Parts: sequence; structure tokens; C-alpha cells
Amino acid sequence: MTKRFFAVLLSSLLAVSAAYAVTGDDLLGGLPAPPNSQMLATKDIASGGQLAHYMTSANPIAVIDSYAQVLPTSGWTVTSSGGGDSADGGNAGLQATNGAKYLSINAGGPVGTTYVSVCVWPSKPDRDHCNIDN
Repeated sequence: MTKRFFAVLLSSLLAVSAAYAVTGDDLLGGLPAPPNSQMLATKDIASGGQLAHYMTSANPIAVIDSYAQVLPTSGWTVTSSGGGDSADGGNAGLQATNGAKYLSINAGGPVGTTYVSVCVWPSKPDRDHCNIDN
């Protein structure tokens, strides 16, 4: 009986979470945090989007590379990515789609500290630059 209870509970939770995801209430749900990161903030942004802002010691290109590897396993199609390093730090970015949903990630900062902004919108907005000032 206990196994059946947990099976019913699990299927109910999955149904509720699927319904929640379809409404767009949690666009960031299912997206991983950057490697070795600390969450700094989350907020709603223009055009119905959501932003998560992190800090990590990983360099910007490593952050974007990690997203480029993991996103396709969650149904995302990476449409562009790239970046560069310098003696003072670096910057990198990535854009992806999952159905109508649109994702933009920007990572950058001085050597040893990378700030990462992850933005998701229900569909591609007119202004898709993702940063904490959105």
C-alpha cells in the first residue's frame, strides 16, 4: 500500500508541476544555476520575463559552455553563444529557445568573479539583453 501511495503522490506532483510550467508562472524552473555559484537575486522583468542573477568564480566562457552542454538535455535549442577573455576578465553570452520560450544568459566580470544573468521570456522580446538592470 505504501508503494502505491507514493506512486499516486508522485504522479500527482508531476501533473501539478507540469500544469504550473505550462502557465509560465515559473519560467526559470528547470534551469540549472551556474557552476559553483551563489544566487544574488531573482525578479520579474519586462515583457513577462524572469531574471535570476548569480555570482561565481568560474570564468564567463566556462559558465556559458556549461549551459551550452546541459540545455539541450532539457529541450532547449542553443541558437548562439560566444565570448572572450582578457587580462581584466571576460564576457560571454548565450541565447536559446524551447518552443516559444526564449532564454538569454550573460556572464562577465573581473578575473575571479563572474556575474551571471539568466533571463527567460514566454516568447522572444523586442529587447532581449539580459542583465540585473532589466
